[in-house]
Amino acid sequence: MMELVWLIALFRIFSATQAQASLPEPILEVENNLEEGEEANFQCTMKYAGPEEVSLEIRNKTTKLDSCVQTNTPFPKVTCRPEITMDFQKMEIFCVARLEVRSKTKTLHVRSEPSFTDCPKEVTWVEGETKSFHCKAEGYPTPNVTCSKDSKTYKEGEIFTVSRSMAGLYSCRATNFDTSTEKVTVKVQCKPSVLNIKGPPNFLVSEDENVILTCEAEGDPAPTYSWNTPTADVEILDDSRTVNIRGMKPAHVGRYTCNAQNKHGNDTKTEQLTMPGN
Repeated sequence: MMELVWLIALFRIFSATQAQASLPEPILEVENNLEEGEEANFQCTMKYAGPEEVSLEIRNKTTKLDSCVQTNTPFPKVTCRPEITMDFQKMEIFCVARLEVRSKTKTLHVRSEPSFTDCPKEVTWVEGETKSFHCKAEGYPTPNVTCSKDSKTYKEGEIFTVSRSMAGLYSCRATNFDTSTEKVTVKVQCKPSVLNIKGPPNFLVSEDENVILTCEAEGDPAPTYSWNTPTADVEILDDSRTVNIRGMKPAHVGRYTCNAQNKHGNDTKTEQLTMPGN
């Protein structure tokens, strides 16, 4: 059996106001004779029923004790039940009381003109995708940001489906009591679309006549071309858009298909080449 010597330290309690609060001295109750391995029962009570909340803790010089629970009815009271070890030998413990500080926060706002913080000079979209303008601006009051081209205006962050007609130069405006402007160039890429295969009228060709078929397509990036022909006895020019037939023969009669493709997709168009009497 070992006796522990306990010391109640003097304490100070500071109010959240300019004057020091007048609080009663806390009462610390401890057991005088403890054994290693036992569960102790330490209590600290303050007979205070004022409007401010009081926080109590039982601690040594460096740390507060664990296994503690505080109640506040009818008076603030904290109970700690730590397991006794040899570390408690000649340990001095304190009961510390603190007023819970109350505060109120106000955010200050300084009126300031709008300024763009993140607005790209150029963006590239793909037709059919969902996109929005992302032009961030700061200022107070919080600026309203819109981007406009011709008669169409989009709000910053507004979701829309990209079309080819949306390509062009936009004016993005950040507005509160003043206005700031940035220019944004929008490029729209799209899969190819074969517009036409140019050839002889009605694609009717007499025997031994020379024939040129030219595929016209649009797309971004610019499409590459290939052909499906009824015979290999044709000339594909270097740009791959054009088929050259030197001297029409019955073997050349048939379907000519232009294929246009880029990284976003492909498109095809077919014309039937015929000869009189076929």
